[in-house]
Amino acid sequence: MRAKNTSRVTDKRKYIRLKSILPVEFRIAPPAGSLSACGRNLSVGAAGSSWQQGYTCNVSEGGVCFETVHLDEAVLKQVGNPNVEVEVSMRIPLHRPPVKARAKIAWFRPRNPLRPIGSLREENAPHYMLGLQFTEIAYADCDRMLSQARVLSLSTRLLALTVVVLFLGFIIVGFYNYRLRVDNEKLVDYLARAQQEEIQTRNTIGEINREKEMLSAQMEKYANGVSGRQRLSNEYEQLVARETRIADRLRLLERQKSDMQQTVVERMHQWLKNHQNPLTGLILSFEGDVGIIQGWAFIYDQALAVNAFLLFDDERDARRILNFLKEKLPPADNFKGFPNAYYHDSGDIAEYTVHCGPNIWVGIGILQYTHKTKDDYYLPVARVIADWLITVQDKDPEGGLKGGPEFSWFSTEHNLDAYAFFGMMHELTKEEKYQIAQKRIFSWLKTYAMIPRGKDYQSPPTNRGRGDATIATDTFAWSLAAIGPEKLRQLGMDPEEIMNFAEEHCAVTVPFTRPSGVKLEVTGFDFAKHANISRGGMISPEWTSQMIVSYQILSRYFSQKERLNQAHYYAEKARSYLGELNKLIIASPSVKGQGEGCLPYATLENADTGHGWSTPPGTKTCSVAGTAYMIMAIKQFNSLVLN
Repeated sequence: MRAKNTSRVTDKRKYIRLKSILPVEFRIAPPAGSLSACGRNLSVGAAGSSWQQGYTCNVSEGGVCFETVHLDEAVLKQVGNPNVEVEVSMRIPLHRPPVKARAKIAWFRPRNPLRPIGSLREENAPHYMLGLQFTEIAYADCDRMLSQARVLSLSTRLLALTVVVLFLGFIIVGFYNYRLRVDNEKLVDYLARAQQEEIQTRNTIGEINREKEMLSAQMEKYANGVSGRQRLSNEYEQLVARETRIADRLRLLERQKSDMQQTVVERMHQWLKNHQNPLTGLILSFEGDVGIIQGWAFIYDQALAVNAFLLFDDERDARRILNFLKEKLPPADNFKGFPNAYYHDSGDIAEYTVHCGPNIWVGIGILQYTHKTKDDYYLPVARVIADWLITVQDKDPEGGLKGGPEFSWFSTEHNLDAYAFFGMMHELTKEEKYQIAQKRIFSWLKTYAMIPRGKDYQSPPTNRGRGDATIATDTFAWSLAAIGPEKLRQLGMDPEEIMNFAEEHCAVTVPFTRPSGVKLEVTGFDFAKHANISRGGMISPEWTSQMIVSYQILSRYFSQKERLNQAHYYAEKARSYLGELNKLIIASPSVKGQGEGCLPYATLENADTGHGWSTPPGTKTCSVAGTAYMIMAIKQFNSLVLN
C-alpha cells in the first residue's frame, strides 16, 4: 500500500517548518518494485545515481523539502522529469536505522547562494531547493520523522519561551530582592533609632529620679515650713507624673524594640544561610571582602555558624558545614590539624597555617551539635581533634597548648578554649584521658594566665599568653565563659573585678556612620586597650558580644546566689551593651545577602587590632563572626559549656 493512498496523507501541504535541520541523502531511484510496500522494511535498490546530500527545511506526512549543493550533472538532467523517482534516507538523531522512503520530485529551483542555511556555508557554490512527494514510506518511519520534526519545531519555541520566563523571573526576583533590601534597611535603621530613643528616655528617667531625690532632701528641711514644703511637694508630684508618662513611653519602646529585634535576629540567621555555598556547605567569612582573603571561609567562623544554626534548630545547615569537615578529615594517624581556612566555593585550602584555637572551636561546634541532637555521627571528628591536641599538649612539660604545632608562642584564649573542649569531651564520652588533659590545661592557666589579685587589678587579671601581659579583651570574657565565676573565686580571682577591669580599659564610645548616612555614637568593647594604639578606639561586635554573654553569666550566677541587686546590675549591663550593638546592625548590601540583617567585623576597616592582625575592609558589609556571636548574645548562649 502506498502512503498517498492511505488516510494518513490528509494535507500534503501541511508542512512542519523546522528551525533545526536533519541530514538527508537521496539518489535517482531504480525502477519501481525495489522498495517494499508500506508497513514493511524498505531497502535501497542497486541501480540509480550516486547518493546526494542535503538538509531538511520542513517535512510532512506527504513529503519533504530540503536544500542541497553540488548536484551531479547526471542528477540535474533528471530532476525536471516528472516520471523520475528518488530514494530518500533521512537520519534522525538518537534513532536507528534511518528513515527510508521513495518519492517523486514535486518541484525544483535554484536558491540564492548568499543565503545558505544550517551548515551549508559554501557561499560561492550553487544551492538548490527540492520538494519531494512521498510515494512509498513505512508507517513507523513516517511516525518517527514527524515526531522528530514536531520536537524540533517546538524546541525553538520552548527555548524562546524559557528565555522569556527566565528574564521575567530575573526581573521579579530582582524587584523582590530590592524591596526586601529596602524593607530590611528601614527595619534596622528604625531599630537603631529606637535604641537611641530608649537610651535618651532612660537618661531622662535617671535625671528625674535625681531631681526627686533632691526634692525629697529639701522637703525634709522644710518639715515645719508648710508653704515651702507644699511648693516642693507640688514639684515632686509633677516629676512623678512626668516620670509615669516617660516610663509608659519606655515600656512601649521596649516592646517595639523586642519585636523588631526578634525579626532582625531571624534575618541574621537568613544572612548566614544565604552565604552558605550549596556545594561545599561553607559560609563566606567576610561579605564583600577584597584582596588576599576574598572568598575565604575560616574554620573558626564555620564553628560559630554551627552554634548559631543550632540556636534556630537549623540542624540541616549545621550538618552541611560538619559534612565538609568530616569529608576533609584524613586518617586519625595522619591528622595534623585542619588548616585555618578554605575557599568557600571550591573547598580547596586557602590558608595552610594550622592553629590550635580554630581546631578547638570546630570540636566545640561538633560537641554542641552532638549534645543538642543526640546524634554522634560527627563525634569521631571531635575525637580525632582532641587526641591530636593531646599530642601537641604533650610537647609542653607543663601541659599548655602552643599556638600550633609549628609555633613557639602560647595563647591564653586557646588554652581557655581547650579547657572547655576537653571538659565537654569528658562529659560526653566519659573517657578519663580528656579529664586528665583538662586538668593539665587548668594547671597551666593557673600558673601562666590567671593573676589572682582580688580587687587590686592595676595590671591585667589575665595574661594574653605565657609571659605576655598585653591586654586582650577576649581573655577576660572567656575566663568567665570557660571556667565560670565559682571556680574563678576558688582560684582567688574576683569575676566582678575581671569585668570591671575589662570595662575600664577596653570599653570605648566611637562614632559610627550607618549606610543610610545617619551618624551615631556607639559604646562597645575594643580588641585591646585602645589608649595604647594610635588608631584610637574601635568596636568589635564579636568581642562585645562575648562580654555580653559574660555579663549574662554573672547575672545568672548572682541570681542563683540570691544576690538579686547584683544579678539585676549585670543583667542591665548585658542589656545595655546589647542595645548598643543594635546600632551596628546593617542590611546586607550584597546580592547574596539580599538585604538581611548582619554586623560588620569592626567599626574601623584595615585597622590594627593590637594582636597581630588587621580588621578586613568593610564597615558597610558584614562578617560571620560578628553576626553569629551577636545571635549567641541575643539567645544568651554560652558556647563554652554544654547547655
